[in-house]
Amino acid sequence: MMRALFDAGRLLVISPHLDDGALGCGLLLTAAASARVVTVFTGMPASGQAVTPWDRDCGFDDSQAAMRARLDEDERAMTLLGADARHLGFLDSQYGALPSRERLAKALAHSIDAYAPDAVALPLGLHHCDHERVREAALLVMAHRPRTVWLGYEDEPYRYRTGVLQRVLGRLARRRIHATPIECAASGDADRKRLAVAAYASQLRTIGMHAADAATAAAERYWWLDSGELK
Repeated sequence: MMRALFDAGRLLVISPHLDDGALGCGLLLTAAASARVVTVFTGMPASGQAVTPWDRDCGFDDSQAAMRARLDEDERAMTLLGADARHLGFLDSQYGALPSRERLAKALAHSIDAYAPDAVALPLGLHHCDHERVREAALLVMAHRPRTVWLGYEDEPYRYRTGVLQRVLGRLARRRIHATPIECAASGDADRKRLAVAAYASQLRTIGMHAADAATAAAERYWWLDSGELK
């Protein structure tokens, strides 16, 4: 059952990495009256750390150079989307141990309270341990902020993997978190999303996407999350 049309108003998007918000919510960001993207894993790897396989596949021989490039890309993308950007500075799993969900939840709660959004969009965490950790941290925050509208967005490009969405929705349901598909009232700007996604040039080829692919995934999909017993 599709929930009634929804107007994002003042929107905060939680993005695990420096492209996930634009890929998963670019259209919604352009349609919102005011928008902020809070990106979790933006920390700089240690100097001298061996380049990771992912960074090498993206064309870098130094992981610090890779992160600097991604930060520059993110600045351009957020400008194109008309969104304010905040970076939490945690290291992602390719650079070290992931922070606990409680530590992430504390940082996310601070960012959410500082912005006071009408709605928060969090990744459903369909695949990738970083996305899953961010989802779990965001759900901890959600449990204490029932007056805020909470949306789950389908992570690109993982949402195309067979069965991943059903698996995550089932896990949420077992925790009494009800997810209802929702249609957004305002149509976003597909051209701006395409340009914003194209700004993340260092990673698109490696994840197997082109900017046009992401823009035509114009059918961004969201789920209205009603909290029950969050554990």
